[in-house]
This record gives sequence, C-alpha cells and structure tokens, in this order.
Amino acid sequence: MSDGGRFHQVYRDTVLYPDFRFARLHLWKHFLDAMTAHVLTVRELDDPVVKAQGADIDDLLTAISTLRAEPLPEYQPDVPDLYFAFNDRLEAELGREPVSFLRLGLSRNDLDMTVYKMRSRELLLSILVRLCQLREALQEQARAHLETILIAQTHHQPGQPTTVAHYLGAIDNALARDTDRLLESYARLNTCPQGAAALAGSSHQLDRHLTARLLGFDAPVPNTYDAVASADWQVEFMGCLQSVALNLSRFVCDLLTWASDGSFQLPDTLVQGSSIMPQKRNPVALEHARTRLSRTLGSSQMVLYSNHNIPYTDLNDFGPDIQGALVSIFIQIDGALALLAVALQEGRFDRRRLAELARCTDTIATELADVLTRRLGMSFQEAHALAGALVLKLCEENRELQEATSDDLVALGGPEIEARVLRDALDPWIFVTRRSGFGGPAPEAMRSQLERMTHHRERTLDRLAEIQTTLHEARARLAASGREIE
Repeated sequence: MSDGGRFHQVYRDTVLYPDFRFARLHLWKHFLDAMTAHVLTVRELDDPVVKAQGADIDDLLTAISTLRAEPLPEYQPDVPDLYFAFNDRLEAELGREPVSFLRLGLSRNDLDMTVYKMRSRELLLSILVRLCQLREALQEQARAHLETILIAQTHHQPGQPTTVAHYLGAIDNALARDTDRLLESYARLNTCPQGAAALAGSSHQLDRHLTARLLGFDAPVPNTYDAVASADWQVEFMGCLQSVALNLSRFVCDLLTWASDGSFQLPDTLVQGSSIMPQKRNPVALEHARTRLSRTLGSSQMVLYSNHNIPYTDLNDFGPDIQGALVSIFIQIDGALALLAVALQEGRFDRRRLAELARCTDTIATELADVLTRRLGMSFQEAHALAGALVLKLCEENRELQEATSDDLVALGGPEIEARVLRDALDPWIFVTRRSGFGGPAPEAMRSQLERMTHHRERTLDRLAEIQTTLHEARARLAASGREIE
C-alpha cells in the first residue's frame, strides 16, 4: 500500500533509495560533468532565445560548478533520482527559467547512459592499470628465474622440463591478449550517447560532437536510437573481465599446487596459521584471489542475462538496475589482481626444491628419443618406443631415468651410445637449453620474449597515460564550468 507519497513505499525501498544511494556514491561527479557539457552545448546553439539568455546560461554553469563543492543532496522520498535532486537544488537557487536550458533537448535516457559509460570507462582503465602492475611482477619473477627448472605437467602428469620463466611468460602472454581486448573494448565503449535525448535526438540542433569532446569521448554514438538502447559495450567489458578471471584462475590453481609442495612460498604477511595445527602456513591470499575470480565469473552472468530477451530500446534492465553489479564485479576482480600482484612481488620460487623435483622424474624421455634420432639415425617412432621401454625397465628396477646407461639400451635391443651423449640427453637443464627456438624456454629465447612483453606493457602504459590525460583535461575544463571552449 502507498503511504500517500508520490511513490509507493515498496518502490521507494527496493528501487529508488538503493539507486539514489548508489548514484550519490559512484556517479555524482559524472552527472555534474554531463550536465555541464550539455549546457555548454546548448549555449552554442544558433538560436536567438539562447543568445538572449546568455547571462542566465552562465549563471547556470556557475551554479552547477558550485554543486561540486557543496554537500550532496540527501534522499527525498518524492524525488526519483539524483539528477532531479540536482535539478531541484538549481531551481531553488536560480528559478525555473535558467534551469530550463539544462532540460532543453536532454532526457534522462541519454544522460543516464552517458554517465554509465563514463563510470564504466573509469573501471576499465583501472583494471588495465592493475593488469600492468601484475604483468610487471610476472616479468620481474621471470627475469629472476630464467634458469630455474620447472617440470611442467600435461593432463595432470609430469610432462617435460621447462623453466619458471617460460611458464610465467605464458601467463604474461595471456594477460597481454586480455590487455589488448580491454583497450579495444575501450574504443567501442568510449562513444557518447548524450544528445540522443529519449531516442530520436532533438529538434534543437545540438552539436553532439562538441558534447562528446567536452566529456572526453572519441565521438558521439552514430545512431541516436542505438545510443540509448545498446548495452553490448557492457557485455563486451564483462567478457574481457571473464577472460582475465579465467586465465588467472588457472594461474592461481598452479600457484596453490606449488605452494602445497613448497615450490612456491608466500611471505608470512600473506599466510595464516591454524587455530589447532601449529605447523600450518595456509596460503590464504591465493585462496581469496581464487574466490574473487570465481565471483567475477559468476557475477558477470547478471550483466549477460540483464541484456537477454528484452526489446531493443531504453530500459531499466541494462541501465540503473545493472550498475551495482558492474561495480561489484569490478571490486572482485580488482581485489584478485591486487592480491596476485603482491603475492608475486613478495613470494618466491624455491630453486632447490624445484631442482629436486626435476631429478625425480622421467620427463627428459623426449630428448632421449630426439638424440637417438639425431645422433644414431633411428626413426623417431623407433626411438620413441625404445625410450618408453627404457622408462618402464628402470621403473621396474626402482631406478631413476637419469641413472640409465648404454648397457640398459642395448639390453632392450637398442644401439650403444656414448656415456657423455646419454648423460646430456638425460639432463633437464640440457633439455631446456636445446629448446632455443622462437618461443622456447632456453634463457636466450626467454630474454627475447621478455623484452617483447616488457615493450608491450610499456606501450600499454603509454596509451593509458594518453587516455588518462585526455579525461583529466576534460574533467578539469568542466569543473571550471568550461567557459572557454577549445
């Protein structure tokens, strides 16, 4: 039942108040920027009424600028949203006639979508900064472990020797692609809906290119209907974050495995002990990173399904109703990225432990087969079968593969081989150094990889700096009421 107010109590409690609180917390600066940009665009109209009221428009710009330093409006049950709360405050100060220039050709449809895009691009850029920080930590660890042997697994079984640097380089490559996806999605996100009004634009000849430029957008959305109806930019943003979360969840899985056997160790500041087991060093920072990545994946479905099976027009589904989800997802992935960055910056890979694990495997069998092919003229099929038989023979004899001799091969019907050649063929480090081709784990190959990836990260940071400068300059001009339009 209604309590006699303009809006039903249930509607106020479940929709209006939570949305107002959210906008007051996250969107107020963007509303004031967008309002300022619109009034500046109105001021440029070639309209005799507008030109005659130039002083009123200047007063309106000043009043909007003053709002930035004043306490934000409190929620009022009969005021539908923060924009109208600002509007009411301006009317109380200036009267309705000057404020009419704010309302001229402006709808909450295009205003809201503009504000949502402005907020989302901030979140996207912040994620890119976090990714660059994590990638820097990955690259630093890789440089420190160019010669640290790591037994890589395939299908949950020991596979082949590689290095910690090679593994971390693979993760960095994946994050580089995620970085590129985010930058590409930023270009599609960074188009301005404002000036579309309800959906058909305005009969007032508002310069939408000017509005876009004032707000730091690259251009207006080309179609006014699309400007208020589209939300694929949200889905694309979430898709990029899902890719980041998926890639990093696999990385965390490996880090937790290595933490469990002592190959990777976190500092005391990132672990917790047990309330009953004195020996425990639980890698809780990695667990919390994992849960945040999982929640990123789960929460992203809210964005996807809010865009599912609805008409192509302005709606609440992908507008105010989804904004909290976007920020919640950002909080989760931002926390995960921060935790992983500090875990890499302050954690360490135990070279001795990894070397011990390497000596206990038969993962150099591939190189033995390669040597038999390269040095003794065997076909790879024959060499593969002989190496496999040797592994089985030594396992039955409870011997390690690195203990094999030429006599062991001869006993299996294989050829004689020099002791030195066999010893090198069964050495994990030799295995790595011989894989020096493009993209391989040998130190010289990895140095080239790291140089490329560092350059990629630095280019990304340069691009971010350019974008941030553009947005900062736009905000500064608008905060000063933008009296001079460049």
